Amino acid sequence: MADFRRTQKQISERYKGALGYYRRIHAWRFLRFVASAIAIVGGIAGILFYQRRGPEKFFTVGPISAAHAGFGDDCGKCHSAANASREPLRPQQIAETLRDRFHRGIPLGNLDAKCETCHTSHTLHQPNVVENRSCAVCHQEHQGAASLKIVASSECAVCHNDANVMQASAQKGAGMPASAFHLRRLRATQFAFDMPRPPNGYTQTFASFWSGHPEFQLKRENARDPDGNILRFNHQRHFGADIPPLNGQKLTCISCHKPDEEGRYQTRITFAANCQACHSLQFDPNNPELTLPHGDPNAVRAFLQTLPTQYTQLAVKRGLTKPNELQSFVVQQLVRMRQAHRTPEDFEREVFFTTNPYKPQGTLQPRALFYGCAVCHEVKPNGASAPKITKPVTVQRWLPQARFNHAKHTSVDCITCHQATQSSETSDILMPAKASCVTCHSPQGKVVAECITCHTYHAPTQLAGNQPPNPLASLRQTVLNQVRN
Repeated sequence: MADFRRTQKQISERYKGALGYYRRIHAWRFLRFVASAIAIVGGIAGILFYQRRGPEKFFTVGPISAAHAGFGDDCGKCHSAANASREPLRPQQIAETLRDRFHRGIPLGNLDAKCETCHTSHTLHQPNVVENRSCAVCHQEHQGAASLKIVASSECAVCHNDANVMQASAQKGAGMPASAFHLRRLRATQFAFDMPRPPNGYTQTFASFWSGHPEFQLKRENARDPDGNILRFNHQRHFGADIPPLNGQKLTCISCHKPDEEGRYQTRITFAANCQACHSLQFDPNNPELTLPHGDPNAVRAFLQTLPTQYTQLAVKRGLTKPNELQSFVVQQLVRMRQAHRTPEDFEREVFFTTNPYKPQGTLQPRALFYGCAVCHEVKPNGASAPKITKPVTVQRWLPQARFNHAKHTSVDCITCHQATQSSETSDILMPAKASCVTCHSPQGKVVAECITCHTYHAPTQLAGNQPPNPLASLRQTVLNQVRN
């Protein structure tokens, strides 16, 4: 059998001729070296050429968003001359830049100033924010055509899930007047339900909406509707089986609550648009065309004091033109009303101050007949003048710190979020609890639940009782607090 065991000397003899391999020039290896050198030199030459003569698009690190696509090839729109300089690159300049970036991150102050040249309507965050972040931190360009308004919740959590930042924000806000925090923009016809700001503001730390986000303040503090003692309304009663249909259909939420022109919110509830169809101000069952005026107690008193004239005009509308016919009709109506209500003063008192539609005999008057102002309203005596009726407060924005769009929730039954069938008091605020929203807006519900879904970082420029802050001054403070490695 052959012996395959060899000594080290025998093995080294095999490679003796290869000791000068790297000293000899080999054609293939030489060509690869030349090609590599040409590529490196050519690349550097190309960069220098495009820096001086080429289009700026050559340096774009990624696609421009759709909002900025119109000037995407003009880097100077966003980047200042200091960032897009065409001066020759010097080794010392490169070394200083790298050293500065390594220690202090990317300076975005100049970039923020460029943003403000176009986005003049944007201010930054709440007045008690400890340090404002740069525009480019949250709105990251060169990431594709997606909207820059879509900001990841992780960007919000950098502050709102940091106990130290939130504690500092609470301390700063404690020394500021409450009026400084009225940072909301409403339509001229909208009334918002303002709750007192908590002692520490809204500085509870949490990581996501479905995990740690505090309960809505309305629910957390069991807030009550300001109309509770002003207007009497029973949602539960309107779902009763004995309620007659309206226009051939049973009453539902949408019978009264109508979306506005954008579909985001509901239109304001008014007597004429939402109540009068069922609750007409007919006070005389024999003459249903005759109705009391609504909205002004002085007009109601004037109407009652001119009942003969009102009945005369009604007779004329019915075609009675002869004087004797008119007089006979008016006298008959006044005698009948006198028999039912004794004196005009008693009738006026009933009109204003009746609080219970159920008469002593326990029967309800016919549908659509007027019972008395005090059945629905708070009515107060006013001496010899007409009684005072407290004007209701029609709230349209119950969660003014958040945004909501009813149009995106049309597939959800109203009762799912608003427990109207269980409410018998006007003071009940029928807003959903956080748990109701989390049912859908969570990983389990598979509906988007980013912070930006309901909130906006930027405060509106029109501040109630305050001058808007100078955004550029705030941005200067962010230069030392940018994205760090």
